[in-house]
Amino acid sequence: MIEPGNTKRNIYPVFLVLLVAVISHFGYFGSRHVGNDTIHQLMARIFGTTYFLSIAFGSLYVFTTAYVRGLPLPGRILLSFVVPFVWMSKEVLRLTESHPFVECLYWYLNPLNVWLVSLTILEMGIATLIARTVLRRRGQPIKVVTMAPIVVILGSLVFVISAYAWGKGENLYVIFLQGYRLLFGSGI
Repeated sequence: MIEPGNTKRNIYPVFLVLLVAVISHFGYFGSRHVGNDTIHQLMARIFGTTYFLSIAFGSLYVFTTAYVRGLPLPGRILLSFVVPFVWMSKEVLRLTESHPFVECLYWYLNPLNVWLVSLTILEMGIATLIARTVLRRRGQPIKVVTMAPIVVILGSLVFVISAYAWGKGENLYVIFLQGYRLLFGSGI
């Protein structure tokens, strides 16, 4: 999936986004220890924003860069999901403090993660169009707009809008809870 000769080159964008996310995480959660309220609020806003942006939109950068560098589609998809998966895994591990491990694994299916996966897929479609535009400007004879990225973008948008319109997303959470109760009972 990732050519051995280009491993560092292809993983660098993921590392960069992950580094921003990690620094932002510690900056955001560490800001509560700052005594000066103005500095605390400024740090929380800056680090909270970069934390959100790196997790929610880092895949746009990763997929675009990997496409422009010639990585095949399976590799681009894999790399695009690294940072969201790391964030999801962090949240799952946090739950192990209060829930059995198997129940924590179910947390991967929570609605917020469903939204994040859908957003990541949307970004892949957009990133394809961006990368093709870059490659075309570099002189490659490539068609920028094709059906595949358009279908991916529209499919993801339709899913997100439909899921939200159907009870403002609360119905997804109800389904998630029903699944939890079905598998694990009413909880601890």
